[in-house]
Amino acid sequence: MNWDLSQWTPLIDDRCFLSWLVKVPSEQEQLRARQISAQQINKVEELWKTNPDASLEDLEKPGVDDEPQPVVLKYEDAYQYQNVFAPLIKLEADYDKMMKESQSKDSVTVRWDIGLNKKRVAYFVFPKEDNELRLVPGDELRLRYSGGTSHPAWQSVGHVIKLTAQEEVALELRASQGVPVELNHGFSVDFVWKSTSFDRMQGAMKTFAVDETSVSGYIYHHLLGHEVEHQIIRNTLPRRFGAPGLPELNASQVLAVKSVLQKPVSLIQGPPGTGKTVTSAAIVYHMAKQGQGQVLVCAPSNVAVDQLAEKISSTGLKVVRLCAKSREAVSSPVEHLTLHYQVRHLDNSEKSEMHKLQQLKDEQGELSSSDEKKYKALKRATEREILQSADVICCTCVGAGDPRLSNFRFRQVLIDESTQATEPECLIPLVLGVKQGCSCWRSLPTGSSHHVQKGSTSRISTISL
Repeated sequence: MNWDLSQWTPLIDDRCFLSWLVKVPSEQEQLRARQISAQQINKVEELWKTNPDASLEDLEKPGVDDEPQPVVLKYEDAYQYQNVFAPLIKLEADYDKMMKESQSKDSVTVRWDIGLNKKRVAYFVFPKEDNELRLVPGDELRLRYSGGTSHPAWQSVGHVIKLTAQEEVALELRASQGVPVELNHGFSVDFVWKSTSFDRMQGAMKTFAVDETSVSGYIYHHLLGHEVEHQIIRNTLPRRFGAPGLPELNASQVLAVKSVLQKPVSLIQGPPGTGKTVTSAAIVYHMAKQGQGQVLVCAPSNVAVDQLAEKISSTGLKVVRLCAKSREAVSSPVEHLTLHYQVRHLDNSEKSEMHKLQQLKDEQGELSSSDEKKYKALKRATEREILQSADVICCTCVGAGDPRLSNFRFRQVLIDESTQATEPECLIPLVLGVKQGCSCWRSLPTGSSHHVQKGSTSRISTISL
């Protein structure tokens, strides 16, 4: 196609209508036209995402045009903090729900298998869309069959246990009864939206506002942006700042460890390859050796948590990796550290009854109501026993709101890759009684578009607050 650029000049230079492209409105039509602002145009375009027939009149409906309060650097108290962030979390939750529930797929072809735990696994290809949504292990999906002459209507919920190299999704079904394994075509797949992460953020902000013991006074005022006098934690520093099983620390890493151990709040930043994970593991090791109780280690992603758990475990500390129950079937490089693995492989004669019930459940698929009640009670007691005996508990920031940690208190917490999380997400581990916290994140030099190689002269920097 040959473009005559001169024909577009009025549109580009003068922002005029092009008569050959659209009809130019008459003077009378322009007088009758309604004046709208750029902000209103943006809001109508947002409405079109969910309602293609939306108009300016829809902006006048209650609640549609309400603007959330802006995030500020300083808050009067935790209630104002909650009032600012709660509507933002609600907006994010609504958008996430809309995006996930719109991802239904029909005419899906399924192949069937049975997992090692005797549960049915469905394999199918879930086409990728040109949007920001992507499947990850642990996501819940609903697989359904609308029914036909060969089989009645059926549906079951399961969670993604892996994504194969062939772009197949492996979905482990919760219920194995009535599965139409003789069929392979005509299935539909829907996302099952869960509000867990958003509920835990809202819950953390409420705790922050109403529970004075949720964090120390120093951290409370820091989070609200108040001016506070710098504090130093008086304790005996180790002679050697490295840790067993870890590489020797360089000067900037030693300085970071030393600084963190003496301050109630610290921030560590450094480019990739500067050893932040090793430094974080050394910090956690020395925190655990101070005798102030268990240390909680978090990160927004499961990958980051697994990497830290592995490094910390190499120091000889007893580490428990707490996973969401929906991810227990997902393979992990630190499987031996996970709570569910330790529960299953606990070598203790006192737990023989629980193991017998577990074996019976694996073989039969379900237990009688009385046995199920007994099994759950024994499992909860075992989980609590293992968690209480740990030096360090590792989980995602959202995972810190797991009910299994509801009665735990942590004086010390380290959050890795904190800039990858929202502020309310980081608040979930902090409101578990934290009095000393350290946050780490990756940084690149200003204007840099490349990664710093390991062994480079780039340094870790520490900001003590």
